[in-house]
Amino acid sequence: MDKYKKQPIPTILSGGMKNAVPSTPINKMGVTKFDTQPQDADLPYQEHPLYTIPYTHMLMTNDGVKHVECRLPADNEIAVIDWVNFTIGIETMGDKYWQEDEYILDSHRWTAAVDALDVELEHIFGFTTSSCRNKGLNFYDQSYVLGEDFGFICIGGQRNTLLIMINGRGCNFAKSGWELRLYNFLVTKAKRPKLTRVDIAHDDFEGKTINVDWGNMQDGLGGFQLGNRAPNIEHKGNWKRPNGRGRTLCIGSRESGKYLRLYEKGRAEGCPDDNWQRAEVEFKAIDRVLPFDMLLAPSEFFIAAYPCFRFLAEHLQPERIETIKKTAQINFQTAIENMKHQYGKYMNIFKDVFEPEELINLLCCSDPLAYPKRLDHVLITARRM
Repeated sequence: MDKYKKQPIPTILSGGMKNAVPSTPINKMGVTKFDTQPQDADLPYQEHPLYTIPYTHMLMTNDGVKHVECRLPADNEIAVIDWVNFTIGIETMGDKYWQEDEYILDSHRWTAAVDALDVELEHIFGFTTSSCRNKGLNFYDQSYVLGEDFGFICIGGQRNTLLIMINGRGCNFAKSGWELRLYNFLVTKAKRPKLTRVDIAHDDFEGKTINVDWGNMQDGLGGFQLGNRAPNIEHKGNWKRPNGRGRTLCIGSRESGKYLRLYEKGRAEGCPDDNWQRAEVEFKAIDRVLPFDMLLAPSEFFIAAYPCFRFLAEHLQPERIETIKKTAQINFQTAIENMKHQYGKYMNIFKDVFEPEELINLLCCSDPLAYPKRLDHVLITARRM
């Protein structure tokens, strides 16, 4: 489509974004730091709670000096968001987009909805869609690329929702303060909003506080154990004879709602002597609800993920995300019992008159998007049961 053309990557000013105001650099731990002011944020700089500093970490590789862009947390914080996926109802962009019309092609309706969403994405992140992939993704019928490989938008099917995926590159290049603007959008404007994945990262550029060997030791001490059962652990890379290509310690399972990757990022980027270590906790909306507050307080949720992370920010109150499997089972069973008690006798008669599918269609609410609010957060778990 003519609409979708490549957008230039924002100009980097020695590690800062184009809208940043660089001042005297401070070289520390192999990192070039610039005092930058998020001029595009909704709040004044002094009051902005999510102020993060763009960094360039310099590595010496076989191919020469390599610059790796990353973000550092705000003052008194120890972690940043490195990936976010969220869904919204297509009706967020207007009722006309989710009401199917036999005279309008779905592809045209989807493109119009994405065009309307682009306005919001430009305000929140500073970039919009750049190309249409003309194929589905993540069980959606159509998908679009965001910016210069900053993520994807998926649309078509899936209960008339849109999935917006902002990868680590997108989080780095997004306008400063995007977390607060996204929070405001989800809370005040979006219909049926839901966070489906949030990755929170902590960097140790010298590897003195946390590293893969420390993590391996913590596993033996129960530092990653929250219940009676120890989590799954995997070692990737050459642990017996480290070869400078980087090692990774994985805690948990990718199929679960929480998964940790602790790895030697500096070596993984090509410098065998660099000891930059990164811990990334991947939270997913599997048997749990990801609260919107994660966007505003990533450090609190990071240190609450595992007991051994608490010492990184003892001044912060950990915020745990409770699993909802047990709650889902109780609410689901209660709903079935209530329906059985109130309408069971009617069903005994109706099932002899109507076919099952016809009966269900007769009894369902005319609004296909309506469902009990108390079952909203357990919908996926209830389906599994």
